[in-house]
Amino acid sequence: MARSLIDREIVKRGGQPVWRDGVITDNGNWIIDVHGWQLTDPAAMESDLNQLADVVTVGLFAHRPADVVLVGDREL
Repeated sequence: MARSLIDREIVKRGGQPVWRDGVITDNGNWIIDVHGWQLTDPAAMESDLNQLADVVTVGLFAHRPADVVLVGDREL
């Protein structure tokens, strides 16, 4: 199963994969969160993960940073 392969690859890279149980994307894909990574080069990690078979996308967004940051306030 691809999930097991991806989990092992994440562990090799020093991360702790956590299956987001009961949640799928609007395109029917599974989500794996990763805890414990110390990212010294997020762009390289994003490129590396995107090369893994069955990885649809990576949520680092290091190659395309945000144009706008919206900040909320509990007082509003």
